[in-house]
Amino acid sequence: MSTIERTLVLLKPDAVKRGLMGEIVTRFEKAGYKIVGVKLKQADAQKAGEHYGEDIATRRGEKVRALLMDFISTSPVLAMVIEGVEAIENVRMMIGATEPKSALPGTIRGDYAHVSYKHADAKEKVVENLIHASADANDAAREIPLWFGEDELCNYTTVYEIHTQ
Repeated sequence: MSTIERTLVLLKPDAVKRGLMGEIVTRFEKAGYKIVGVKLKQADAQKAGEHYGEDIATRRGEKVRALLMDFISTSPVLAMVIEGVEAIENVRMMIGATEPKSALPGTIRGDYAHVSYKHADAKEKVVENLIHASADANDAAREIPLWFGEDELCNYTTVYEIHTQ
């Protein structure tokens, strides 16, 4: 069983609009993760609906799903496929808690966001939390093909891999 995994990461419209793309990508690279796919993509209503599937409505409600779909369509997102050792779990740890005000310092959300669920609910908007990453292997398997064709993903060896082989 391989410990090398791929996960989808989306830098959401708030990260793009705030000019945080380079800073966030650098964090993953410095941690030794390999970016095997990357593109700036404007999500239309269909793409937003595919990404935020019906299970979101079941878990969080149709209103939340609609808000998420609207938000992800407000500007381009930077879509990435990141590969590395146990990438799914480790990338999510680097990102921090979904609610930014609860994210620890040193995580992406903890360092760059501070919005709370309470604030977002009062404003009737989504929690702008900068980034999405696949929750588990099943989500990664579903999400990566939504955003990338197989021909858009690259295989190469990084300096980290050369030195650890």
